[in-house]
Amino acid sequence: MSKKKQKKKARITNRQAKIRQKKKKPINQTDTKYKRLQQKVKDGFRQQGIPTEGIEFAESSDGMKMSEVILKLADPMLKEYGDNDKQIETIISLTIIEWNRLMFPKDVGEKFQDEMIDTLSPEAGEADTVGSILYISKLIAKRRKKYFPDLKRLILDYELIVSKGDIALNVSSAPVE
Repeated sequence: MSKKKQKKKARITNRQAKIRQKKKKPINQTDTKYKRLQQKVKDGFRQQGIPTEGIEFAESSDGMKMSEVILKLADPMLKEYGDNDKQIETIISLTIIEWNRLMFPKDVGEKFQDEMIDTLSPEAGEADTVGSILYISKLIAKRRKKYFPDLKRLILDYELIVSKGDIALNVSSAPVE
């Protein structure tokens, strides 16, 4: 292989690495971000009238981190359209919305999708926007079915920090039947 091809391949690898977490490390339950996310979830429960006494947060027993699941699902869109921090934030947010929609029964999920399209598209209902939303929906559904067909967890809250293409994503989720 020539040196030019090796260099080009290295750039692609670096680009791919840029959108992934640099180093996987276990969540430290004393970590400030982790505690802040826990507090946001508890506050959300309290606002809905759900008592929070006795709620214990623990690592997922199935070993799956929802942040990794979301990044895996969003990967092709991040590679193609993740040119700036705002686009990355939008892609991750839409992936999370679509993941949760897929957790609902089919009729509820379709109603949710209709409401999402109405909310996100301008009054004129531009075909580009509607087409993009439907494309993302189909892509996420296809990738979920392929990679995580048995994973049934609803995303309750998330914290996303994007800086110069680096992504830090913390997700709180709960199992659903």
